[in-house]
Amino acid sequence: MPVRRRRASPGLVVALLLATVLTGCAQALPAGGGRESGDIPLPGQEWALKDGRVDAAEYRTAMGRFVACVRKAGYPVTEPVVSPADRLTLIYEITPSGDPTTYNNAVQDCNLAHLSMVAPTYVEARPQVMEAPLRTAVGDCLRRRGVRLTAAERNLRDFARSAGDETWVVDCVTSVWQKVYPDLPAEVPLRF
Repeated sequence: MPVRRRRASPGLVVALLLATVLTGCAQALPAGGGRESGDIPLPGQEWALKDGRVDAAEYRTAMGRFVACVRKAGYPVTEPVVSPADRLTLIYEITPSGDPTTYNNAVQDCNLAHLSMVAPTYVEARPQVMEAPLRTAVGDCLRRRGVRLTAAERNLRDFARSAGDETWVVDCVTSVWQKVYPDLPAEVPLRF
C-alpha cells in the first residue's frame, strides 16, 4: 500500500501524544525549583533537563538527536522547521514504511530517548505567538462558528479562552493548516 506523503503516521501521532502526556512530568520540579538527577525518568534527556530549563540550543540538539535516531532506524525525516502555530515548536515529517509496529516502536524509542520531555519543557516555558496568517485563518474559522473574538488573541490559549472550547480551536487549526501552509508537515503538535 503506498504511503501518503502529507499525513502523519500513527507512530508520529503516538509519539506526539506521548510527549504531551509526559509534559506533566517535565514540569514537576522539587520544592527548590531545581531538579535532582533522580527526578528525571528518562536519563537520555537528563543532559538538557538537569537544571530544570531547556534553552534553544539544547532543544535543537535534542531534536537533531531524535531525527538522527529515526533516520538510523531507516525512516526518512524532513529537516525540522519552526511551527507557525507557536513559533517555538520544531515540526518535521517522517515517512513510515514496512511493519507498522516496528515503525511505531522505533519512533517511540527515539522520542523517549531524546525529545519527549525536552520539547515541552522548552516550548511551555516561553511565550507562544501564532504567526499572523494562521492567526487570521483560525480567527475567521472561529467567527464562522459564532465565536466572538476580542482581536487580542495571539496564541492557542487566547483563542481557547475566547471560544470557551479547546476542541473548536484544534478543529479550526487543523482545518486551515494545509491551506495556509501547504509546504509544511501536515501534522503539528498544539500546546495550550
